[in-house]
Amino acid sequence: MRRKYFSPPVLLMLFITLSTFFSCNRDSQVKERAMVDSLNNYSYRMHYKNLNLSLKAASDAYKLSTNYPSGRAEALNNLGFVNFMRMDFEKSEQFLKQVYNESNNEIENLIADINLMKIYQRTALNKDFYDYRNSALRRFKRIDDDIKTITSQHDIDRLNYARSEFYITSSIYYYYLQQDELSVESINEIKVDYTLASDTAQYLYYYYMIGSGGLYQASSYDDIVIGEFNYLIDCLKLSKDNGYIYFEANSSQAIAELLKDKKNYNIIMRRDPGLIRMINRDSLSWQDLTLQFANQALKMFKKYGDWYQISGTYRTLASYYNELGEYDKGLENLSVALDYVNMHHQKYYGLKDSTDHLSTFIPMDTITTELEWINKQGIKTVPEWIARLREQLSVTYAAIGMKPESDYNRNIYLDILDYTRQDKELESRYKLLEYESELLTGMLIIVVLGIIFIIILLYLISRRWKKKNAIYIDKLKKTIDVCRKITASVPSDISDYEGILSCINSSVGDEIKEIIGCDYFRLLIKDEEKDVPVSDISLSYPIIDSDSNEAIGEVYIASKKKINKEDKSLINIVLPYIFWTIDNGSTFISLGDERMRLEKEKYVYQQHIIENKRQNIVKKASLFVVTGITPFIDRIINESGKLLQPSVYDNSSVRREKLQYIDELITKINDYNDIIAAWIKMRQGTLSLNIENFELSSLFDVVEKGRRTFELRKQTLEVTQNDFVVKADKALTLFMINTLAENARKYTPANGKISLYATQTEDYVEISVEDNGPGISKEDVSQILDEKIYDSSNIGMSTSADKEGLKQNKGSGFGLMNCKGIIEKYKKTNEIFRVCKFDIDSTLGKGSRFYFRLPKGILKKFTMILLLVSFCYGCGVKRPDKISNRKVIEAKSEKYDSLLYIANQYAYKVYNSNVNRYYSDAVLYADSALYYLNEHYSRYGSPKGPFMRITGQGVPSELKWLEKGFDTDYYAVLDLRNEIAVAFLALGEIDNYNYNNNAYTSLYRQISKDSSLEQYCNRMQISSNNKIIAMILCVVLLFILIIGYYVLYSRHMLMYRYNLEQILEINKKLFTSSFLRMRNPDEVTTKITDDIFDEMNELIPISLLGLAVYNEEEKKLVFSQNVQSSDDMELLSMMKKSFDEEVKMEDEGYKCMPLLIEVLDKKLCVGVLAIKGALSVSKEDENLMLEIVAGYVAIVVYNAVVIVEKKHRDIENAQDDFRRAKHEENLLHVQNMVLDNCLSTIKHETIYYPNKIKQIVLKSSSEDDNEGQLEQIKTINELIVYYKDVFTILTGCALRQLADVTFKRSEIESSMLENHALKYFKYVTKKLSCNIDLSVDSQDISILGDEIQLKFMLENLISNALYLKRDGKLKLSIYREGDFARFDFTDDREEKSQDELNQLFYPDSLGLRIDESGIMAGTELLICKQIIRDHDQYTGRRGCRINASVAENGGYTIWFTVPLKGNR
Repeated sequence: MRRKYFSPPVLLMLFITLSTFFSCNRDSQVKERAMVDSLNNYSYRMHYKNLNLSLKAASDAYKLSTNYPSGRAEALNNLGFVNFMRMDFEKSEQFLKQVYNESNNEIENLIADINLMKIYQRTALNKDFYDYRNSALRRFKRIDDDIKTITSQHDIDRLNYARSEFYITSSIYYYYLQQDELSVESINEIKVDYTLASDTAQYLYYYYMIGSGGLYQASSYDDIVIGEFNYLIDCLKLSKDNGYIYFEANSSQAIAELLKDKKNYNIIMRRDPGLIRMINRDSLSWQDLTLQFANQALKMFKKYGDWYQISGTYRTLASYYNELGEYDKGLENLSVALDYVNMHHQKYYGLKDSTDHLSTFIPMDTITTELEWINKQGIKTVPEWIARLREQLSVTYAAIGMKPESDYNRNIYLDILDYTRQDKELESRYKLLEYESELLTGMLIIVVLGIIFIIILLYLISRRWKKKNAIYIDKLKKTIDVCRKITASVPSDISDYEGILSCINSSVGDEIKEIIGCDYFRLLIKDEEKDVPVSDISLSYPIIDSDSNEAIGEVYIASKKKINKEDKSLINIVLPYIFWTIDNGSTFISLGDERMRLEKEKYVYQQHIIENKRQNIVKKASLFVVTGITPFIDRIINESGKLLQPSVYDNSSVRREKLQYIDELITKINDYNDIIAAWIKMRQGTLSLNIENFELSSLFDVVEKGRRTFELRKQTLEVTQNDFVVKADKALTLFMINTLAENARKYTPANGKISLYATQTEDYVEISVEDNGPGISKEDVSQILDEKIYDSSNIGMSTSADKEGLKQNKGSGFGLMNCKGIIEKYKKTNEIFRVCKFDIDSTLGKGSRFYFRLPKGILKKFTMILLLVSFCYGCGVKRPDKISNRKVIEAKSEKYDSLLYIANQYAYKVYNSNVNRYYSDAVLYADSALYYLNEHYSRYGSPKGPFMRITGQGVPSELKWLEKGFDTDYYAVLDLRNEIAVAFLALGEIDNYNYNNNAYTSLYRQISKDSSLEQYCNRMQISSNNKIIAMILCVVLLFILIIGYYVLYSRHMLMYRYNLEQILEINKKLFTSSFLRMRNPDEVTTKITDDIFDEMNELIPISLLGLAVYNEEEKKLVFSQNVQSSDDMELLSMMKKSFDEEVKMEDEGYKCMPLLIEVLDKKLCVGVLAIKGALSVSKEDENLMLEIVAGYVAIVVYNAVVIVEKKHRDIENAQDDFRRAKHEENLLHVQNMVLDNCLSTIKHETIYYPNKIKQIVLKSSSEDDNEGQLEQIKTINELIVYYKDVFTILTGCALRQLADVTFKRSEIESSMLENHALKYFKYVTKKLSCNIDLSVDSQDISILGDEIQLKFMLENLISNALYLKRDGKLKLSIYREGDFARFDFTDDREEKSQDELNQLFYPDSLGLRIDESGIMAGTELLICKQIIRDHDQYTGRRGCRINASVAENGGYTIWFTVPLKGNR
């Protein structure tokens, strides 16, 4: 068959066809790449001109770049930029992280790093910012190393862009962190040359940053203003010429920001008016020019589509209007700015419910939405954006005079500062060190495993060698091992003799049978039946109790064959160990019984603690209800004050609305009072006292403020002031005075006179309330004073002329009965209260005097004349801002801290003045506090300053102090700056507020940085170095083991060559006497040395025997020796060294052996045994015998001293635990009783005034007489002011009871709470007729909190749900949510709207009810809310929350969060 070949023409045509195909394909790829590069370049040029065009070009480039990785990466970077500018941070992040997967182009990966830095700077994710910043720096280094390989102009341009963008982004980051030096340092890294100028966008960015970022440096403020303005003008002109709308808008906004301060405008007009004329061609006024630039910026930003900058421009407009005093317009612009924040959140994250948005003010808001957004995973908002708006809102509201609204926004601003700290840089370093540490650990493990392998190998070789000697030593070795096992067989927590014998039987019974060769061996308790096999030979040895000297059992041995003498000798060797171990166990039993008794008593007190702790939570929740009344009182004061204004009062419709609003507030207060009254009714506790020294004048002032209530009845109230000090319960004293004054007011007729005064004797102060009313008969006085409970309706009826009127004024008599009870309680408290007395002097027709006596008190005073301090220490010290009328305070004088102490006292005055709204006084006190802080710096720092100022410009001096490392109380300075800012804000002095607020913010960021991570990184670095050293040592140890084994093994083998009888004789002598009853180590050492010296001397020629035992309690060695010698001190020193180093020592005939024992696989040294040989030459076998004896002495010493002493210490520790539990139970009990007392007093004292005000409001609303209405309104105003004073004192006394924190933080497993919930649910649903199921879905997590409180909370949630008797399902879910554990409790049996759920955690008297057991219910969720408050305050991790929401599958869910273990 012939082969077929292609002819040459055919081959030529085929070659030409293939070449044409591949050539066309290459041309197509080149064109496609050129198109991608063109689209990417266009997208880049449109970055700051038109986002839509930039997005379109980048998207097209991405689609075309399937086979062009570098172009695709560049397109992704452009897409990431566009989405960043539109604030779609998730999508931007997704595009940028895709860059790393699409291409290995280092320049594009570098740009992706920088773009991610921008995202994390904007969203305040500091740790992520530093991660990518470090990554960018590493890429810069790699690129610079290979810079010569970059030849493409496009790549060079992209690299230049990356450099400038990196430094601009870093500068922005440091700028917002107020780290000005780092910000300036970063921007100065940019070289202003042709390369930068060729990229117009970056050139404009640089100019804008210099002009607006506070980065321009000059010698004076005027020069800085002129310099920044020049940069902004150049940026504006260049951006207009080139169509960069973004920078045109930014420069316009920055110009408006600069000009809104007229001071800056005047500087420019004075220094260079031509600059103003250049931009003000229409000759607009300063105001109009500023407004024109702001509006121009706003228009362009809206066109460009940057919500972030739009919102910022509205903030600029608000600042402008605030400067003009048009605060309503400022507030309007800020509201619009905040709307853009909400629009951003809604667009990209949606609204989870109606409350998931930001408002300018939310009354009584306890959960900050901003912090929820910042903390929530999956939400990237801009904290700095919100913080600046909140800060400006605070200023605007303060200028309007709306203090609560201003405080609300300022608190949010301060909270955001705390959540955006910059101390996360080291986490990146930590991660790298952690990785390196893991590698080193792995290598170290490999080396250690190698050592273990060598040891095992050597052990196997050793076993082979030992077989040669096994026949000789096997039986002896087993016997020694059995003896050791016997002494270690009984645990220290044994409870009875039967257990002791059982432990010995199970530990060594089989081994003893094998050694002796018998068929049966067992320790039997007395009268126990013997399950003995048929045998010919049996032996029995009685076990004698050392205390009663009676037999408690026997050691029984049986064998079918004869037991030879050798085996019997082995039995005689083992028996002393058995008897000694039993005696040892009996000691454990007696000590264990004592410990058990203490544990039982401790358990009883712990149960009391649980109950008292639950009651304490209930009290706190009720007290929170009480404090919730304060805002309503303040609103009434505000509204009644407005009603007294003619402009409001003359408008009848407004007046009616105000009165109606007051009536609604009173109704709300009564609703709260009803809840408090119901709570108190269900918990009637005995009175408890909070004794303190106080001045009576403060209480008399409160009563005098209520003069109006007496004038309404045309009565005269006369209050005689005094300076007496009493020792009593302040709240109860006010209660008694008010009770007596109110009784006098009720029963004294019109035109009567009521007097309040006090007299003092050597022992007591007598407080009297006297009136000239009708008086009380002797019979009625006797009934009031002598009867514990009396019928108040009969008092005075027999002698009254107007019985009907008296009957209408009658009360319950509760007040006077309480007064008597309080006095009786005082008398039972302490001997000093024996002088207490309650009595009545009354004459019919002339009047009555009710009085009571309290012991005199002593008010401690510490005084210092500030003028003397000024003359002594103030010479040559510059004092900023001299303000007259400085107030003198009392202080303690100490050398270094005296000035800080005085400054802190003034700072406390500043805080109190702000609380009481005395803002001018706050400024005065603040000036004094700064003065003494400056004094402190002058004396201990530098007399030349710089010194802190209360107002000013520039960098605050305290930051310079901190930079120099000066030691002062920076936290006091921080609090002081905050309080000064609050005061100036309330006074409307915005410039001074800005100065102090900036000082506060800068100092807070510096001192709040967490330095622990840096220290931990350093420790990890040291640890890594240590691991390297350890690896080297381990390798060396491998060689040492191999070489040293042969040297040590021969010596080790000789340890078994000793005389058995000699060793056992010593041990027998050692165990003949018991040392277990001796707690004193001195007695133990003396007895051992005396008992075994003779035996030792017979076996080993010695002239001296010494023993040292370590006393664990006194942390020292106790020495004893049989004879004294001239070398005692030298021997003691040698023994101590042997103990410390745990090694055998020999020197000049002395030998010291450490007493070592193995406990739980650990070697423990309990003392040292020392001898001095009688002969100069010692044999090797003598050393071996000494080591064996030392081992058995160690066993005896360990059991007699260490174990027994530990049992005694355990008992002492149990006693301490018992005492602590008792103290804690007493503390909780007293606190609960005092809170009971205070709440009862509050309820009784304040129930009158709201009802009285309500009556006046109703009366005033129905009257047409304007003059009469005006009088009624004045009465309302005076009554509510008096009511607030009374309420403030009483709640203050109650709140002081919470100073002792009862919160006990611990780590709790979620499974424990799950089991408790199921157990409680099962218990409470036993008697329910309906079918309700509870399911629990719990992750295995550890929680940080108070175990008692969390269990109580779950019980309250279940009890609240079970109030609805309806079939259905309940579900409890426990799972991780960020740094918190979240609990979801879902009830699918009842539908509730979100509005209803929002009210669940607020007090509502309509929800109160009595359950089947007669206990008040309906307050469970208030208790839950209080528990979450405690966890938020005391766990060390802010952010605990509780709320309710509509469940997805029907019903509703109550959820709360508590911290996870280990999160900070």
